[in-house]
Amino acid sequence: MSVAVPGRVEFSPLEIVRNGMWSFSKGFADSLRGAIELFFLDYRRAQQREQKLQQRDIDRELLLNRNSPVREIQNIAKRRALERREKERLRETSGSQQKKSEPNILERTLKCCILNGGVFGVSIVLFESLLMPLVKMILYIFLAGSQDRADALWGYTQPILSVAFSTLWVLPFFLLSKIVNAIWFQDIADLAFRSSQGRPLVTLSISVMIADTVFSIVVEIIFLVQGKVFSMVPIKIIGAALNLLHQCLLHSLYSFEYKWFSQGLELHKRLDYVETNWPYFLGFGLPLAVITSMPDSQVMAGCVFSILFPLFIVSGNQASIVSSPGIPPLNIFSPTITLSNAIFSRTIQTGHSKPLTR
Repeated sequence: MSVAVPGRVEFSPLEIVRNGMWSFSKGFADSLRGAIELFFLDYRRAQQREQKLQQRDIDRELLLNRNSPVREIQNIAKRRALERREKERLRETSGSQQKKSEPNILERTLKCCILNGGVFGVSIVLFESLLMPLVKMILYIFLAGSQDRADALWGYTQPILSVAFSTLWVLPFFLLSKIVNAIWFQDIADLAFRSSQGRPLVTLSISVMIADTVFSIVVEIIFLVQGKVFSMVPIKIIGAALNLLHQCLLHSLYSFEYKWFSQGLELHKRLDYVETNWPYFLGFGLPLAVITSMPDSQVMAGCVFSILFPLFIVSGNQASIVSSPGIPPLNIFSPTITLSNAIFSRTIQTGHSKPLTR
């Protein structure tokens, strides 16, 4: 038995399942490449830069010695270019020439890990696992003769300490880290894209880029809410599976969005790409979706996401998407797009209907 599609090749159910499983497994494997590629991208970028500088010096020497015989001029040019590059390298390593080096991918990733895991995450763990139990133990030691008073006092003390810690440390640091992470994520994405595909190919105007970014944020927020709504399905296991599906596709969209934006793909094309090749993106987003769903606290989940996300940005830049022949598109973004268009249409109409005042 085969599935007949007008104008397309027919696939049997077994072939369709096999294609879907292959795309899913390929996406899952590609998502883990970032942890390995991270240590090679900076080396490749350095090699490419060195080759360009050597070629520039060779071209310069060829131009200066253009009256010499061809074979002789090529040998002289290569030798002098290598000597000049070696002298420049020695000056840089000896410190005689102070030059600010451009940030690398590994450096940015380590900073994300230190900021989100080493500072933010550890501080929350220490507060909840060390400071709070210590204060409780001291309180019960001083009120050892009255268990009821100790319980009542701890009932007031615990929420006060939690609110104070959340207000004075967690919330400000969380907002600050979001801003810093956004800058570092963009740096990592730009460096990874240049190391593999060269300069960004964006040809969009500034106004289109801003509109695309704003609309992307709105669509992603609504899609996140859509996943939470589907998770409320009465059958618990189906609700959890639908929510996981949304999370996987959303995390894949996050990971590939930097690359696609650098390639000049607009939002509707990016969403169509995810819907068309959804088995691949389901596998790609699965590791990050599962890991970030483990913490009970949303703040800790965001912290874990910020630590791991740079690896998935690198994976997205290096990935080769595999299609799933025979599997129809999953129009899972359609409700989100419809609601987003309605919101923006109503906002624009409201803005135009208001009279201009001075």
